Amino acid sequence: MTSNWHLKILVVCGCAAFLIAAPHGAAAQDQKPEEPPPRSLWSLAKQGKLSFNARFRFETFQRDGAPYTAPAYAPTLRLALGYETREFHGFTVLAQGEAVIVTGPADYNIPTLASQFRPDRPVINDPKSLELSQGYVKWTRLISNHKLALIVGRQEITLNDGRFLNYSAWRQVHGSLDAARAEVELPRHFSFTYAYINRFYRQVGYHASDGQPPMHSHMWNLVWNKPDQVRIAAYGLLLDYRAPAQFTLSTQTYGVRVNGPYALGKDWKLIYTAEFAKQKNYGANPDRVDANYYLGEVGPDWRGFGLKAGYALLGGRSPTDKLSTPLAPPFNGYTDLFFTNPSGGGGNGLEARYLNASGPVRFLDGTVATLIFYDYHSDSPRVHYGREFDAQFVYKMKRVSNRWEIGWRFSRYWSINLFTPALRTSVFTNFTL
Repeated sequence: MTSNWHLKILVVCGCAAFLIAAPHGAAAQDQKPEEPPPRSLWSLAKQGKLSFNARFRFETFQRDGAPYTAPAYAPTLRLALGYETREFHGFTVLAQGEAVIVTGPADYNIPTLASQFRPDRPVINDPKSLELSQGYVKWTRLISNHKLALIVGRQEITLNDGRFLNYSAWRQVHGSLDAARAEVELPRHFSFTYAYINRFYRQVGYHASDGQPPMHSHMWNLVWNKPDQVRIAAYGLLLDYRAPAQFTLSTQTYGVRVNGPYALGKDWKLIYTAEFAKQKNYGANPDRVDANYYLGEVGPDWRGFGLKAGYALLGGRSPTDKLSTPLAPPFNGYTDLFFTNPSGGGGNGLEARYLNASGPVRFLDGTVATLIFYDYHSDSPRVHYGREFDAQFVYKMKRVSNRWEIGWRFSRYWSINLFTPALRTSVFTNFTL
């Protein structure tokens, strides 16, 4: 039976279960009264939602040692324009285009894109691009006051905190998926999401040699959420790549995640996270993979000022037996050196210990600051990779518009046994409508 049939069966079963569970006549009672149809296509179009984003960024990246002969620098402008129709019998349609323009002299490396391959420069994954970033049809329905939504087409999907599946809000090309997704609100604070993924459009650019890997993959996520107390998620991600070049990325991951924050009063909250996942080889993967993932975070939050200590372990025993997260953007530090789970310097896998402080800066009204310090080791055998310090400041231009912000990001990596010292910094401005 093909993956498409798996999807059809899951969707049909889910809808049937809801119709059976709903009280007699509930579906009809819960439907919103239909608005009178518009008199023209123009009046219909005016009732839709327009979205726009413009982000200019100048980013530099310096790495010591061979093969790098000079720093990389990239002035790029991202323009994204989208439109979503008004709801009609539960259906809406969204289309969003995305363009990335190199706005001036630039010199940076994207290894899998021939037109921007510069091996003597560090990697900045912001390719020139003009693509349909999202385009999907969405159908929603209320059943016993619980929402059912089906989304089919190119879309951005996030699984929990994004460690295993996410789009990149930082890179100029966000990345998206050709997928069919079902989201169901269930009684007693439960919700369920399932997605069948047919293709991944990577942040390195759709025209890169590995920019559009095909797959027959599945994601599911069962969540129980009690606001201001606890959120518990049990999830699975089954990646089945169809091109031989990506067979070694085919894995099955199952995990459970518990996180807050937990409200202790009007001003205080406890930030906490505990997560465990097991990953094994799957599909046509020729390698044996048996890797663990651990995450723990804890700390206080007072009126938006948060301080937490964290520990993350991405297991690794060898270059072929280690945890991989190919559907997620970089997660360990702003330098992006740990874009993938490393093997090198005598070790495999990644153990990251970190302190994270974030919150508004009182004497700079509208500014939010984030400071992070990382200490990196390998999993097996244990080797000290290095340390990293990250900082970001984002100022919202409230006197002009709440939709406009400017920012600065800085990252410094001190090498011990892996990579070479690195310095990465960016200035950016962002406007969102």
